[in-house]
Amino acid sequence: MARNDDHHYADCQDPDCPRFPCRVYKEGWQAGYWRGWSDGETAGFAAGYSAGAASAAPAAS
Repeated sequence: MARNDDHHYADCQDPDCPRFPCRVYKEGWQAGYWRGWSDGETAGFAAGYSAGAASAAPAAS
């Protein structure tokens, strides 16, 4: 079976795809990386991260 090696790793639907980016992305997804990142971002913004980041940004001249 011929494989299309010119595809984006996030769009890959082949569970046995031999491409390294596809395998790493699927492993991270299965390990819960995106859920942890999303939960952390939500908690950070709720704790005031966005206000702190805005105050630390250089003022526009």
